[in-house]
Amino acid sequence: MGQKSHADTSWLIALFDNEDEHHKKALREFEELTTAPSISALAFAELLVGFENSDLPTSPDELRRSLPQIIAIDAEIATLAAKIRASNKIALADAIIIATALNEKTALLTFDKSMKVVYERIK
Repeated sequence: MGQKSHADTSWLIALFDNEDEHHKKALREFEELTTAPSISALAFAELLVGFENSDLPTSPDELRRSLPQIIAIDAEIATLAAKIRASNKIALADAIIIATALNEKTALLTFDKSMKVVYERIK
């Protein structure tokens, strides 16, 4: 079985939006996964905002079923995110997603270069 993965919002948007510049790469990466990636509850909320503002025919319930591993932000993840945020020049939301991937011991799927650099440096 391959390594588990955790998806960032940028990767999820690319996966669902066939007009996104990273769509084909996200599809290839998705097809290589052995299980659906986990996502942070924060990334799920960000994704829902994007879907609310689009004409895509997917409902929040359909999204929830297609992304069965939504990880809640608990005190452990929040503490790690604060440490990541304090020592790196990234947004708190990005730090939370990185912290969630680290906490879950998963690879991070993202098209955000600064997030990837931070994740790779501290994993």
